[in-house]
Amino acid sequence: MSQINKLAYVDSKLGAPSDGQQTTRILFNTITNPGTTSGLVFFKTFQGLTNGQTNLVQNKLDASESMVIKSIWLAQYSTAGFLNIFGDLSQQTLSIIVGNQQVVKSLPIQFNQGDNGQAFDRLHTNAGGLVGSLSGTNLDQTNMPVEIRLLTDIVIPPQVSFEVRIDSTNAVYGTGAVVCALSGYGKIFSAGNTF
Repeated sequence: MSQINKLAYVDSKLGAPSDGQQTTRILFNTITNPGTTSGLVFFKTFQGLTNGQTNLVQNKLDASESMVIKSIWLAQYSTAGFLNIFGDLSQQTLSIIVGNQQVVKSLPIQFNQGDNGQAFDRLHTNAGGLVGSLSGTNLDQTNMPVEIRLLTDIVIPPQVSFEVRIDSTNAVYGTGAVVCALSGYGKIFSAGNTF
């Protein structure tokens, strides 16, 4: 079943509007100054975050919006804005909870970062390799964000709460910020012919 058909199927089962505008959708959320911790929860707290730190005001999509998650992106930034290795290569797992169901359970993420190992999704096989040169000087980007492409289509229906959890054993996330982004296909409100 394609992601478009799966989203239409879930929306119809829930009685959600089916006349929304199809779109590429990215949801993101930031946690500032996370420090050293055994867990992070994204898409739970929105208080005090700017438009550049999140594009939601609650952990639910509006009544006329829904989304299929195709990939998950995690990044850790220093206070100066430089990319750091997410969680300092600690063993970490990722879980996604939609409503009261855990739809992704304890997915290990440390293999998809930096130049320390093979990415599961084969998207980042050159992480840590040569990315260009400037005046004869090689540039080497070893601190890459974690990106995981999902093989199954995870649906976030309208008006259903969701969150992303990272669990570890006291991973070091620093004093800057960590960001989680969910990207995929979605439907947003469409006014139709009324405008």
